[in-house]
Amino acid sequence: MPLFSLIKKPFSLLCTLALTVSPLVGCGGAPLEAGFEEEVKLGTTEQAISYNGGDYLFVTTPKTWNEARSACLIQGYDLVTIDDSAEEAFLQTQEAARNMRNVWIGYTDQGFEGLWAWANGVSTYTHWYPGQPDDYLQQEDCAVDRYTNPSQNIQSEEWNDFRCDETFSFICERRPEPTANRGSFSYSTSNTSSATANTYNYVINLYAGQLFTLGTCGVPGSTGTGDTYLRLFNPSGQEIASNDDSQGACGILSNFSVIVPVTGTYVVRAGCYGTGLCSGTVAFNY
Repeated sequence: MPLFSLIKKPFSLLCTLALTVSPLVGCGGAPLEAGFEEEVKLGTTEQAISYNGGDYLFVTTPKTWNEARSACLIQGYDLVTIDDSAEEAFLQTQEAARNMRNVWIGYTDQGFEGLWAWANGVSTYTHWYPGQPDDYLQQEDCAVDRYTNPSQNIQSEEWNDFRCDETFSFICERRPEPTANRGSFSYSTSNTSSATANTYNYVINLYAGQLFTLGTCGVPGSTGTGDTYLRLFNPSGQEIASNDDSQGACGILSNFSVIVPVTGTYVVRAGCYGTGLCSGTVAFNY
């Protein structure tokens, strides 16, 4: 497939968004299939397996990529992000013990064709089978580990891209709570009319499906003085999230999280409520 095609494709967030309505329903509001819960409690994933501070569930019940991700999210996990060869070796040992092949991982280019991104996390590690990903028939947008194709006598420990609506086993990962942030910036300003004028603007590249959290409070390394106000604008210049007072322990400081709808360049506008004076360090994680 062309590496940086400008063809924009919809990224399915319906299942993810449905989770905020009810934790006991799957895609389209249907009851969650018993298979996942049974595997977590009784099958090969009777309990989570820990590695390097994270917890993993190895689920052999076949699901589509989006169904698999929704099932992970319901359990407080997400599809696995593979950081390096050591983590992959750990995963493949567990997969082999369960005879799992063509296993969904959290890597997809459903957001933008050819721009592969992890559903939950950032990693530069890849391990594609030679000649892959090839986006066969321009329909393959989700990645599997331990690619296998019996008709071609292929049984590998590498990755391949498949149609996202095919059904495979999958791995869920729950990462430890961050003790640091992915980045931050500091600002001091006044008379911003609730972050609509005279703001400090910060540009950041985000990927579809990421959970992006930022604030002058509630993120490691964040600080604030005065009544801060944060707004987030998508690549088209439309505001998609904002927060004035996060309340609770953060009081009049700001904090919010949003699932990134499309891959692209976003702008954070940092200001103050009304015409007041404020300052702080805005920290973020994704």
